Amino acid sequence: AVVSTQSTGFDGRLVIDTNCRTNDPLIYGAGPLTKYKRALYCDDHVHEVYSSGEVAERLAHIILPLFDPSFPTPAPIETYEIPKLVKPKTVFAILPGGYHYLHVARPQPLVDLETAMLDPNYGRELITGDKDSGYFRLHLNQYHSVETVTCLAKSAFDVSNICQLYGLHQQFMNSLEERFDSGLISDFFAYFKEPWSLLLYHDRFSELRSEIMELLCQPNQPGEESLSEKVCQMVDEDLTVEEKTKTALLQEYSTSLAKTAVENRLFSYLSYNKYHLPHYAGQNMA
Repeated sequence: AVVSTQSTGFDGRLVIDTNCRTNDPLIYGAGPLTKYKRALYCDDHVHEVYSSGEVAERLAHIILPLFDPSFPTPAPIETYEIPKLVKPKTVFAILPGGYHYLHVARPQPLVDLETAMLDPNYGRELITGDKDSGYFRLHLNQYHSVETVTCLAKSAFDVSNICQLYGLHQQFMNSLEERFDSGLISDFFAYFKEPWSLLLYHDRFSELRSEIMELLCQPNQPGEESLSEKVCQMVDEDLTVEEKTKTALLQEYSTSLAKTAVENRLFSYLSYNKYHLPHYAGQNMA
């Protein structure tokens, strides 16, 4: 009714611009019913492939200033610049037969699995169990970070905790790849319930990672390249870094100011959250 009576654009879906506006200045739209106008050349970037929560949050930030002038107005996006939405797309359901299903994936246009796996930079899959014992699949991208999580089990599992695995590098997960390849992990459901994993689900862990990244981006001396910049440059040139180069980087890190700063920040974090994270050794024990 809105489309027909208000002359809003409709092209199979409700047409919006990058600020969720339709042709009618009083009507905004977001979600799977919408699509960006054709002038943007982004037919694959429909809202249904993104996190519905992130889409709704962005729409709220756009329209709230219309009702509350004290609410901060979001930075305007250029007319032909597609909004950058980065939160994972999460799907959870209880299927017929009592199966609990969870799928967490990077937001992107839909591509079938067989086609995606043909990409040389696809990465690898780590799988434990099956539909009877509990199926748990992790897809690590070429940078060894979790890009997809898929779970299927008869018994209930902690959805919120498992969702926190998305985006983590395998080293954060207790050297996941090395342990998996050595045959030390037979059940990811049990593995991610072990005491060491408590840190992954802590509500301040993402802040800690961001702070550590900022510390690694700081150079030893003004005008020098930071360790983070050097690593990024090497990865851009070739994803496969030689062992002697890795050894040189580790040696440089061990003598850098960043190492001391990172250790101090980590011990400070553990000390502040010791009642929530009792399984980890503090500075006086390390």
